Amino acid sequence: MRKSDLKKNHKSFDAALARYHGFMNKIVNDQHVIASSQEKRDIAESVLIRLCANWEYFIDEHLVDCVNRDYSLLSDFFSVSIPPNPSWDLCHALIFGQGYLDFRSFGDLKGFSKKILPPKSNPFLAISSAHTAKIDEVYAIRNYLSHYSAKAKRALHRIYKTVYKMDRFLEPGQFVLAYGAQRLWKYFGAFEGASADMKDWY
Repeated sequence: MRKSDLKKNHKSFDAALARYHGFMNKIVNDQHVIASSQEKRDIAESVLIRLCANWEYFIDEHLVDCVNRDYSLLSDFFSVSIPPNPSWDLCHALIFGQGYLDFRSFGDLKGFSKKILPPKSNPFLAISSAHTAKIDEVYAIRNYLSHYSAKAKRALHRIYKTVYKMDRFLEPGQFVLAYGAQRLWKYFGAFEGASADMKDWY
């Protein structure tokens, strides 16, 4: 049975990153169509949510593809008998059959991937700590923007304080677009770098 091509998922994910990167570059620098700072902040926040959605889709597809290529840990993890050369659909059903997996941090993803993939078949372990730290920051922003809860706000404010030495809480759009949108571009760089780390590992 032909096994999944691990590089194919990167094509669509990288294309989405490039598209949103180019779009935000136009938004940040445009003074004619979107001149309002608040509108730019709203758009930046929306794009961050879309980045997370694309990353999550990429992760889901990639976990299944990796397991489809090396299913040696699946039997033990799920305590079931798995036939030789399981199909992609079977691998998907085993991993996601219980519902949506919500990885709230890269630590969650890394821990789960270790349970279903041996190290030699786990490209997620190749992502640098610098990239994963920034991706986790984006997820803290995503969580806050998703429901504006007091808990999510406190978590995001802790990042502001510990990483950026900021006592004042800023709404995410204002935070990422400050200083010429340097933080926004670093977040894009983290997702782009994570994809590159994995491709270098293959």
